Amino acid sequence: MILKTNILTPISPDKYKYIPHAFITIENTKIQSISSSGNNKNFLDFSNCVCVPGFIDTHVHLSQFHARGKHSSNLLDWLNKIIFEEEYRSKDFKYAYQLTKNFFLESIKAGTTTSVIYTAPYKHACEIAFKEAKNSGVRAIIGNTLMDTNSPDYLQEDTEKSINESIELFEKWNKSTDLLEYVFSPRFAPVCSSKLMRTIGAYAKKNNAYIQTHLSENIDEKKWVSSLFPAFKNYTEVYEKHNLLGPKTLLGHAIHINEKEIEIIKRTKSKIIHCPDSNFFLKSGIFPWEDIKRSGIDFALASDVGAGTSLSMLNVMKMCNYRQDNYVISPEEALYYATLGGAKVLGKEDIIGSIEIGKDADLTFIEIDNPREKSGTEILSTLLYIGNELKVKSTFVAGKIVY
Repeated sequence: MILKTNILTPISPDKYKYIPHAFITIENTKIQSISSSGNNKNFLDFSNCVCVPGFIDTHVHLSQFHARGKHSSNLLDWLNKIIFEEEYRSKDFKYAYQLTKNFFLESIKAGTTTSVIYTAPYKHACEIAFKEAKNSGVRAIIGNTLMDTNSPDYLQEDTEKSINESIELFEKWNKSTDLLEYVFSPRFAPVCSSKLMRTIGAYAKKNNAYIQTHLSENIDEKKWVSSLFPAFKNYTEVYEKHNLLGPKTLLGHAIHINEKEIEIIKRTKSKIIHCPDSNFFLKSGIFPWEDIKRSGIDFALASDVGAGTSLSMLNVMKMCNYRQDNYVISPEEALYYATLGGAKVLGKEDIIGSIEIGKDADLTFIEIDNPREKSGTEILSTLLYIGNELKVKSTFVAGKIVY
């Protein structure tokens, strides 16, 4: 397959490459060549588009997709009055199935090729998510949300049952195809028992599995954690002592963390996921972008739907800049953390995240007026600030058209 287009791809947080009038040759799943001329006339014409790496959404709640935009004053109030009741709806198989179909369709329409997903705390909801991800042809890392204490009766799980079902899902679905993996997903410390966290942490480490959870999103959440775990010095130490931190751990938010917590995250090689739209919606606080970047901790961007209001990573890119009071995030930096930076936190930077020969052809084609008459800098700025006005024409995952 040969594609005619204009390539815009990240190299680092501060560098990118723009190749107008380019031909991409795909063989099987991978990019075989990139050239300035086509060898024949049999190509798909995307010359009115800019081609960027498929967007990588490293933290999203599939089960909350229909709850976007439901107003609340803060995180804990929002969870208790809106989100837990919404996730309970996925107990119904028919509802969970339709919700999941809607989620994946809208995700690929937004140009997202890889998602790291929390489902509702029901085994069947997670099964449905895997089946639909497979049918949709997307790249997905999916986990069943775990919560066995301090939760509403209608959602709270039995500890042993929760652990066993999560392990069963891992054994069935992890690497069941080249595009699917499982992620163990204790929601956050206040709703997870020590037994659940330690058992899941030990199993995940033994089996080199991903772990995802939430950390220091909200001040009241931090106070709650302190009251529940008084023996620990800080929120991050709770996770460290429960064996949840490591190179394949994804920590959502990490807004209200101190220097000692940053040191723990760096030492354990854990990763941070920044969700700017969600933070703005719930007034959770400002992500310490400069401190995290200076620390050398790997981090990436994510939509965090449903507190995030859109699955569009273009919207997330804009919000990450808008949510900084002083630090100015450049367009190339925003693109990096929505693509190659996301690949890096997942340990997949050799496979996806940029448009390079030998990498999988995860590509997003965005329609833009006269792209060849514009510089890469102009196009990047357009993507960052008015990307929501642009149309995704097509999305490819591993060399196949999924949208």
